[in-house]
Amino acid sequence: MKKLAALVCMLLTLCFSVSAQTSGKIIKGHVSGENNEPLVGASVMIAGSKKGVQTDKNGDFTLAVPNNENKYSLVISYVGYTSQTIEPKSNGMVNVKLSRTNDVGNEVVVIGYQSVKRKDLLASVSSVGAKDLKDIPINSAAEALAGRLAGVQITSSEGSPDANITIRVRGGGSITQDNSPLYIVDGVQVENALSTLAPQDIQSIDVLKDAAATAIYGARGANGVVIITTKGGRQGKLRMTYNGFVGLEKLAKELPVMSPWEFIRWNYERSRNNTTDSATFAKTYGTTWDTLSVYKSIPPVDWQKLVLGRNGMLQTNNVSVNGGNSKTTFNLSYTNNSDITTVLNSKYYRNIINLRVDQRIGKKLKWVVPCVI
Repeated sequence: MKKLAALVCMLLTLCFSVSAQTSGKIIKGHVSGENNEPLVGASVMIAGSKKGVQTDKNGDFTLAVPNNENKYSLVISYVGYTSQTIEPKSNGMVNVKLSRTNDVGNEVVVIGYQSVKRKDLLASVSSVGAKDLKDIPINSAAEALAGRLAGVQITSSEGSPDANITIRVRGGGSITQDNSPLYIVDGVQVENALSTLAPQDIQSIDVLKDAAATAIYGARGANGVVIITTKGGRQGKLRMTYNGFVGLEKLAKELPVMSPWEFIRWNYERSRNNTTDSATFAKTYGTTWDTLSVYKSIPPVDWQKLVLGRNGMLQTNNVSVNGGNSKTTFNLSYTNNSDITTVLNSKYYRNIINLRVDQRIGKKLKWVVPCVI
């Protein structure tokens, strides 16, 4: 019994010691953008140190400052916004509003086998980042690009959820040959890559549109080049993320339709001014009103409700695991897509496994291994 009491006292003393070492001032705050929208994942760091946190889905954060920090300032930063350095108030509350940066020339653009700053680029390049794709409720990366790239036309061959998406860079250049652009995924040529990649796995898409930018790929790049960079791993401990959404589909509006009797009367009135139509009507439906009155008792069939009246559901689930060390990083993700549309016998199911491994061989050499299943 004495040993148990001594052990409990030691544990309480240890907990008190740890609490005393980690206790400090608690700073709470909120980070928003120009339109007061919360900035998710904004970095809040103590100036001159490596201690910091990121904002949650509501743009809020909580940061513990050690007791030995008598005078300190916070550095709040977010991609695409101008960073701010502030000193918290005495009550420990921080409310920061970041403004977008106008220095778009420092954006990094992938061309060929290298990355350059946009201000140093003379060629015509259109770019879309992961932030522009993550909130679009669409299973196809090609559809997500529609209307977002200047000079790039994206059309669908039909309304089916698994329909092929056609991409044309500055229109078609040939009437007899294929006008599809060249797709490069992490440095590897992949045919029709946007149909085999999930939007959640894409880090950036750069479209090279003129001869100066596509010259490195030769004649194959004559119709433009779409360079896709997938998400890679990060150094540090293992991290798991989930991204998903669920949507409902329903026919927005049904058109009014005629009953069989109304349809017969309309055809009868339409055929009175033409002899051929009158003869065709009599041959098809009858010649007397007694015969035509049979259609009054025929129940109507609304094909809109039979073919398009189903309530559909769109669902996407994406789970990714990434991590690594100073030499090797990896990102493994699994994506499940299902789309049950309002049209009967129209369904779409897809499972994608995406793996990217980055191996640094030397100071200036890195080996990237992408794999999509």
